[in-house]
Amino acid sequence: MSEIKIDWKGHVKKYQAAMEDLNLDFCVLTRVKSITYLSGCFVPWKSAIILPKEGAGEPTLLTVLLDVERCKAEGQIKVDGWGPRKGFYWDKKIQSTAKKAGVFNPKGSPPRIGVELGLDICVTGTMLSYSEAELLKKVFPGCELVDFNEKTERIHFIKEPEEIAMLRKASEITDIGQAAVKKALNERAPGKVFTENEIAGIGTLAMRKAGSNYEWTFTGNQEIGSGYRASWTFNGCTPATNKEVKEGESLLVDLHSEYGNYLGDLSHNYILGKCPPELKAFNDIYEQMCYALMDNMTVGTTFEECYNEVSKIAKKEGHENDLFFGLGHGIGCIGNESWPLVLPGKDWGNMVFEENMVEIAAVVFNKPGLGGLRLEAPTLVTSKGAERLPKTPLEVDYV
Repeated sequence: MSEIKIDWKGHVKKYQAAMEDLNLDFCVLTRVKSITYLSGCFVPWKSAIILPKEGAGEPTLLTVLLDVERCKAEGQIKVDGWGPRKGFYWDKKIQSTAKKAGVFNPKGSPPRIGVELGLDICVTGTMLSYSEAELLKKVFPGCELVDFNEKTERIHFIKEPEEIAMLRKASEITDIGQAAVKKALNERAPGKVFTENEIAGIGTLAMRKAGSNYEWTFTGNQEIGSGYRASWTFNGCTPATNKEVKEGESLLVDLHSEYGNYLGDLSHNYILGKCPPELKAFNDIYEQMCYALMDNMTVGTTFEECYNEVSKIAKKEGHENDLFFGLGHGIGCIGNESWPLVLPGKDWGNMVFEENMVEIAAVVFNKPGLGGLRLEAPTLVTSKGAERLPKTPLEVDYV
């Protein structure tokens, strides 16, 4: 267990303060990020946390029966089980938990229940489904389901010092993974050819030895893309395959770690052997954009302003259509891997970088038939500028 002490009870208080703003009786929280943040343990099953308003009772994690004892041992809150069997149905367990906490009386007024609604690009979004909503309405007649999701996002947005320390440790582990990959590539025997899967295994083994417990991403664990698999238009998903990595082509190594329920995400780029001149020129443009992104992840800068400073480099070099329009996504505890998205436009462009937010700085630069590169690095926004938590250089490695 990590020596860094996360204030899990403090996390509960943050949620309950937000509940008071909305005048809620209790919450039924289904998002993985909320479940991790409040329970303090890894919860892979379809689960929910029943969180009463402050002073009414203790929070309860309701997870699948077969994992209750582990969650009790490794988590920080009360745990109960549900399953597809009479007496253990999801909705009935939530109803009985709310009754025991004193926040639901069948003869009293219908409750106001906080739930997480919406659509997330990530599988781990786990917003309340239609079926779940209908079940809640059935067991809490006349209830009002109140969207809590905006509160969830804001609570996770600014990181506590202990959370930053966890993310820093997770990033140290991804640095170790990239160093192991680079060493293996540098020391390969004459004629040795690596597959993408072998490279994924090298990085994973090194990170596991360094303390990582979980290759958290749902996009194929470690993402390794080479050649044509690195260069698809807007290419943001490269689950490793048995493709052999050839000399003179792009090699994208995107490693993921987890430490104390907090995540690391580090993408780095390599070229084996002699690099074609046109690919070297493409790589140089990518590096310019990476530094421009870092220079503009500053307190008070809008996402739109940041994007414009990066994209002007691509436009100047004639590669406007090869730069993906998103320059970042969220990072934090398990399940926190999308919001906020650094995008231009009316939906996201007016958001500003704030002190102590940690965002994945991302540059995705791809030209089919030429090459593809990806930067992903957890970056802390400070009053003095952007601090990349991993120390692996931004520049392409020519091995």
